[in-house]
Amino acid sequence: MSTVARIRVEYVWDEEAKAWGFVVPALHIVGGGPSKEDARRRAREAIAFALGELGEPEDGTEAEYLDVAVG
Repeated sequence: MSTVARIRVEYVWDEEAKAWGFVVPALHIVGGGPSKEDARRRAREAIAFALGELGEPEDGTEAEYLDVAVG
């Protein structure tokens, strides 16, 4: 059975840079993009990378997935 966890992503318009920034506080991720949709896409990619959803490591190390309950 798959459990879905919600991860908070905060978006902010940077007037000086004329771009959208994002922060994922729980994972200590900061980034941005020229449009809000681009920032959303980059946030999703960064979260997937941080959580290891890009595949198994190829350097011979072992990896496992842990179930996480958020409450």
